[in-house]
Amino acid sequence: MALQERKISSSSINDKQEQNCSRVITIVFLALFIDLLGFALILPLFPSILDYYSKTEDGFYLKLQHGVDWFAAMVGMPPERKYNSVLFGGLIGSIFSILQFFSSPLTGALSDSLGRRPVILMTVIGLITSYALWAASRTFGVFLLSRIIGGISKGNVSLSTAIIADLHSPKARSKGMAMIGVAFSLGFTLGPVIGAYLAMETEKGEIFYLRSALLALTFAVADLIFIFFLLPETLPKGKRVTGLS
Repeated sequence: MALQERKISSSSINDKQEQNCSRVITIVFLALFIDLLGFALILPLFPSILDYYSKTEDGFYLKLQHGVDWFAAMVGMPPERKYNSVLFGGLIGSIFSILQFFSSPLTGALSDSLGRRPVILMTVIGLITSYALWAASRTFGVFLLSRIIGGISKGNVSLSTAIIADLHSPKARSKGMAMIGVAFSLGFTLGPVIGAYLAMETEKGEIFYLRSALLALTFAVADLIFIFFLLPETLPKGKRVTGLS
């Protein structure tokens, strides 16, 4: 009788743990999907954004463009403007990824020390700042600053992976990693489509990227509220490190 009661109790505990794991996976999936959806809105707009600043004769933009032109001539690229514009766009676009590459290990180390929840909230606040600057940007310098802040703050992917890795069940971890992949697929499929549509629907006198920037900002604010109220801490204090490594 006692053995049967222990089995029932153990089964009940396992069921509760599985439910908690499923809840965390769902929250991480939705939070990451919203994050990637906002991030991907700008992707189809990059060429038009650079063309916009070149036509406004933004001084900072023109200085950078001259530097890119010089570099293109040094490496033997064709002198046509279209090739230089592609190179310039690629360099500007890569800033975000380079900063994300260097900031992600620091973000992960911070989460190992402070916990997943406070660090992911800090990264989302950084993204909110980035999107707000993008929406308010009327000069290339402000736009570039928004990309720099966004790249530094873009730690949600690595943090989402860490949260899934904290789950006790191997089955739950496998499912969670799969759902992260689904969030990527959906975010990078729907985001560019929405961004391009909003740009085409721009009214006369309105800056073409403003709606996409405001929507990205809305997504980030919604993500912050969603995570703050629903995401539990998955790294117990007993498993945290005492310093950054």
